[in-house]
Amino acid sequence: MRAARYLERLDQATWLMRTLQLLTLLLTVAVLVLARQRTIVHVVPAALQHDYRVGPTSASKEYLTQMASFLTTSALTVNRDNAEFAAHAFLQQFSPEARGRLETTLLAEAKYIKERGLTQAFYPTVVDFFSPTRVRVTGTLVQWLGGKAVTNRNLSYTLGLEVKDYATIVTDFEAQETDVPQ
Repeated sequence: MRAARYLERLDQATWLMRTLQLLTLLLTVAVLVLARQRTIVHVVPAALQHDYRVGPTSASKEYLTQMASFLTTSALTVNRDNAEFAAHAFLQQFSPEARGRLETTLLAEAKYIKERGLTQAFYPTVVDFFSPTRVRVTGTLVQWLGGKAVTNRNLSYTLGLEVKDYATIVTDFEAQETDVPQ
């Protein structure tokens, strides 16, 4: 009688163990199948202007234009207290090649702003998407010293942008003075 009860419980335990192994195998297969699927991540900026798409190695035109405007404005709108921090934060978005090429210039400009006690703001007016990886942000850069505007220039900034593993990478950053007021 005890042996029969023992064998019945052993049968139940064996059946339960096989069922759990089968479920584990099915869940593993499901996870592997889902992991191989192409994942699209939607990033929502602080000011959502247009719908856009971001993939592992590409992004829509709307996303790149919004990111170019955001990066340029946040890098150029600084005061003497946060200029170096903003420059370092902006450099984190650069590819290693671009960072090596532009780091000295950007940090020197931040040091100049800090030493002179300047405050500056960039006001973008036009964002042009002119190739799959190039965006031009045109606007006005205003600098103040002691509350008085000392510089008011129309500038265009051209950014080379790539998407790698859903991250936007700046591959190039060039400034150009514009003659026509925006």
